[in-house]
Amino acid sequence: MVNWKRVGALGLAAAIGSSGCATMEARKWDGCAAGGGVIGAVLGGTGAGVGVSEGVNDASSEEVAGAAAGGAVVGGALGAVLGHLICDPEKETPPPPPPPPAPPPSKKVETFQSPFFDFNKYTLRPLGQQKCDHAAGLLKGETGKVIITGYTDSVGSDAYNLKLGQRRAESVKQCLVDRGIPASRIVTKSKGKADPVASNATEEGRQANRRVEIERE
Repeated sequence: MVNWKRVGALGLAAAIGSSGCATMEARKWDGCAAGGGVIGAVLGGTGAGVGVSEGVNDASSEEVAGAAAGGAVVGGALGAVLGHLICDPEKETPPPPPPPPAPPPSKKVETFQSPFFDFNKYTLRPLGQQKCDHAAGLLKGETGKVIITGYTDSVGSDAYNLKLGQRRAESVKQCLVDRGIPASRIVTKSKGKADPVASNATEEGRQANRRVEIERE
């Protein structure tokens, strides 16, 4: 005796497998699949039942019913898949995620350090002028405030070094203004011998502390 339930299960698996997972996933399961399934089940069940009753001698009512059930399963599966593939709406492609925001520019722009300032001097050396070219190039496309801070080594009094640091900051400001940066954007200040970046016990350290730092506000 033919196991029509097994035939129906195999037919269902074949119907789904033949449709292609990627193709099926591209559409929403909607009314077309349901309608196709109903029509396919009716046609498949009727056709299989009639076929067995007419094609098999002395077919029992149980065999006819089993064939009809198996045909209904296979027909319903095929009808649902075909209805889905033919007229169910395609899934909308989600829009691409927005690009991440650009990171804000670093506050630090440039540091004029050894050997750009001589001891007890505030005039930029030629290498400092080149560094100023680079700093001006970074700032030209911007509109925000720029803070220029001057520093000194530890030699001399606090009051004297505050003035010297201010003159160094003003020297770098003038350098930027000469290269097209509006003076109204620039704020200068001095910290004198405060906040050293190296030891003042050596000439190399003192030279590193004689510096000017440019930052965005």
